[in-house]
Amino acid sequence: KASEEKIHKCAYCPKAFYRSHDHRRHERVHTGDRPYACLGCHRSYKRVDARYRH
Repeated sequence: KASEEKIHKCAYCPKAFYRSHDHRRHERVHTGDRPYACLGCHRSYKRVDARYRH
């Protein structure tokens, strides 16, 4: 990855990422978006793996 440029830049802070997935996940820290909801109790999570652990 040393030759790759971090092209996915956060709109809210100086961080940048190689992968768009990491970029989208990071920006949820700033936006508060919680797109992964439990269908049983309707609690929502920023990350899908957190919902699975729930």
